[in-house]
Amino acid sequence: MPELWIPEEVETYFGASPIGPLLEVGRGDADDSHPTSSALREVFARVPKVAIVAVLEDEKFLGLYGDAMPTQQDWLAREWIIVEELHRRIRRRRRDHLLTRQARPAPYDEMALSDLELSKDQLVPLSEFDIEEGVLIRNGRGYVILPPTPSENSSYWVTRALAGECLRRVAQVRLDPLIRGDAADFSRMSYRMLWWGPPLLWEDVVKIQEEKFGRWAPGPLSNGGEFTDFAWVPRGDEQHLFLEEIPKRDDINVAGSRYFHVIFSRPKAAVVHLDGATRIYSELEWTSRYSAHVHRTGKIGRRVKVFRIDVAMEPDAISTLGGTFFVWNYDVSSFFGAPIPPSLLGNALQPT
Repeated sequence: MPELWIPEEVETYFGASPIGPLLEVGRGDADDSHPTSSALREVFARVPKVAIVAVLEDEKFLGLYGDAMPTQQDWLAREWIIVEELHRRIRRRRRDHLLTRQARPAPYDEMALSDLELSKDQLVPLSEFDIEEGVLIRNGRGYVILPPTPSENSSYWVTRALAGECLRRVAQVRLDPLIRGDAADFSRMSYRMLWWGPPLLWEDVVKIQEEKFGRWAPGPLSNGGEFTDFAWVPRGDEQHLFLEEIPKRDDINVAGSRYFHVIFSRPKAAVVHLDGATRIYSELEWTSRYSAHVHRTGKIGRRVKVFRIDVAMEPDAISTLGGTFFVWNYDVSSFFGAPIPPSLLGNALQPT
């Protein structure tokens, strides 16, 4: 299929947009005042006919727009193709940024962040920012926490969870290298979703005396990964919890895994470490990871921390942080105690 022509200015604009292509491409084509309207209209006009024909035969597209008039279907098919291609290019661009080794990678090269010291994981204190509807604001600039999935808004819920007074003072976070802009013009979006799960109680943790692990295939409305692993692993006086959602092989060039690690201290009766990360895999690394369980894989892949907390806290924070970090993964929601309908859950697999 012919490659879709998209100029650099359009790709750069949507890469930095907190709204993302899905909700803004159509508006950009229709609104003369949109910053990319002229270039975007040319993109619409140059969508290859063969690509349009393929979308018009797509079952998902027909399920959404099958009753639309032919002229409207043609426009919607073009929008569909452009949004998909922009998503692919933006995700690949983000991945390339995360794999680049620099002392101060984007966005930390901006003046608004120049006085912040980076941790060895390239994290910064969340307490250094004002937070408005999932947006981090500092010195007149707006940023977001690195999205844990390819969806631009997927960091919104874990940001809200971390913004509570207790966690905000101690959490360190990774800023997204692409989504940023002047705070005055930075779009704020608000979403409604239940934060799932009763609190994880210390009594639940101390009952686990030996390794306990499992694997789920994704459910019908899940994030769409290959599978999700969980493992409880006792190590001396500590109890470790590992969770990881593995991307499909075809997606590893544009998406990493979601990885969650918690350390419970038995002597302190508290959580002493918690981090969420994305792990970026090569083809060879993905194959190796596929054949082993999360607690037996070692340090395979490139791990990029999204947030980290290293102070003692009650275990009841884990359910909210784990559930929001794994937004749209209903098996993890159920793992943390949410009343998820069985129809949304995946199938339990036999782990390796």
